[in-house]
Amino acid sequence: MYLRRQHHDQTAEQFITGRGTAGRWRIAWSFFASAVGAWCITAPPSFAVYTGIVGLVMYAFASGLPIIIIALFGARIQKKHPDVCTMPDFVGKRYGPVARTTCVVISLINMAIVLLAEYTTIGILFKYFVGSVDYPIVIVVGVLTMFYTAYGGVYISIVTDQAQGIMTSLFIMILIIYTAITYRPENLPKPLPNDTTYETGWPLGANKFGYSAIFSMPCSLMAATVFSEAMWQKVWASTDRKSVVFGGFVGFALTMFAVFIFGFGGWLAAWAGYVTEDTDPNLYLFQLFADERDSATPGASVTIQSWIGVVSLILATTMNEAAVDSLQNGITSVLAYHFFKGQHTVFPRIIVLLINIPLIIISLQGFKVLALFLITNMLTTCMFLLIGLGLVDRLKGFITETSVIVGFSTAMLTVTAYGIGKHWDPADKGLSVRYGAWYTWYGNVSYDWDYFLVGACFSLVGMLLWAVPAWLLRRYAGIRGPGISGVLRRLPGFRVITGDGFRFDLLSSPRLAGLCRLINYTPQQGPINEAVTSSNASDSPRNPNSIDAIAAAEAAAAAAKLGDLDAKGDTAYTAMSS
Repeated sequence: MYLRRQHHDQTAEQFITGRGTAGRWRIAWSFFASAVGAWCITAPPSFAVYTGIVGLVMYAFASGLPIIIIALFGARIQKKHPDVCTMPDFVGKRYGPVARTTCVVISLINMAIVLLAEYTTIGILFKYFVGSVDYPIVIVVGVLTMFYTAYGGVYISIVTDQAQGIMTSLFIMILIIYTAITYRPENLPKPLPNDTTYETGWPLGANKFGYSAIFSMPCSLMAATVFSEAMWQKVWASTDRKSVVFGGFVGFALTMFAVFIFGFGGWLAAWAGYVTEDTDPNLYLFQLFADERDSATPGASVTIQSWIGVVSLILATTMNEAAVDSLQNGITSVLAYHFFKGQHTVFPRIIVLLINIPLIIISLQGFKVLALFLITNMLTTCMFLLIGLGLVDRLKGFITETSVIVGFSTAMLTVTAYGIGKHWDPADKGLSVRYGAWYTWYGNVSYDWDYFLVGACFSLVGMLLWAVPAWLLRRYAGIRGPGISGVLRRLPGFRVITGDGFRFDLLSSPRLAGLCRLINYTPQQGPINEAVTSSNASDSPRNPNSIDAIAAAEAAAAAAKLGDLDAKGDTAYTAMSS
């Protein structure tokens, strides 16, 4: 509340971006805290057991790598478009309203599924490791994070990320010291078990699953991070380019180290024989704890018995809260700037609340976290390369909005067909279709590389199938089509759906007069062209801070800060974009 009072006069754009408020270390800790949610305690250990040491190394590296890419490319986007507030906002400026709306939908699905995975993880830990019921902790985390993020916006989220990141690091060091002292298995099998059939043991060495992760993990995690506004917000909130790049590299190192340590714990437990087919895959890490293991049947899932178990739960809850508040802020930002532009931020907050309710309910079903991630990883893989190409200026006249939509659609259909074909059984065609589609989007928890290669490559193939003929027609025949936005523009509600916003203040309705009094807001009568307003009375339409004025002022300030880009940074970006 103290921090919120210090920033009481922030505009709504500042509320959803925190633009220019965070220095290098605050950005670094925020990147780290947002990247390592409670999923790190369950997903990396099980992935390490299923794919071996090579798979674990690639999982750790791929978890941190997107942070650097977001930092470098984000700095480039800020230089080109200092007034950008969200990643879909950039896509809209580069391609058009339909592409922007497509990215909004993908981003919301992506962040909602990651949020679901976070709720699922913390619920599972309390249900099976503590032996309690799962819904109280899920509700507490959801309500608590919604309260303080709705109260303070991105700035408060980044400040709390700093504290949560430091706490997470301290707890990780405690776990490392404890494991180093107590890990004394009676007999470690030699040579290292490496059964890729899972019949006689676990594939812990270098194997085909681990080699597959060399491509699939960087590809899938990079794609998912591109469509997570929770990560892009660090870019908009940074004070300058040097801060976001520094924060990106520190966040990369911290995240890679944390993911590897958690995964290595599960790997050690499997090597010592503490993990069997009867062990819950979400609890592999906890099999390392001697007191918990001694009180359980050999191979069975352990329950909390000692102080280290309590420390682990505190760690999990801290990491969970850090990731959840960033995701909720990301969802709010995308909703506010796309569907509720010019409106009070109470509307996206209400929708975030409504989204959280079914997610909390679904999370209690205990789905596999890796399987949940696979859904969004495959979806984003079919689109992220097309977004990255939008930063290449020389391709502006070649890659158009329509070609992007065609490429994305082609990739989704092709990768699904590939999965069906790979599991095709002429004796049961119906089962082949169902199983192939299911495996592609949910069952491929070992992250076979070929599915991600098909999705990524065919997004480019589909784009070229449209872009090349269209470019030839424009260049040599002078034929220019209306594009997908031109075709759909006549549909009812097109402008609202694609982010142009409502032409009036929704809170001006007499039915919402009570809500206006509750939030101390004076609605504007007639047409509006105002910035998205926050819950402060000073942000009402009486305040002359229009979205154009805010964007112009902050664009000028951001441009001044970004104007001193050093040659090294430009060279690094140019090499990557080439």
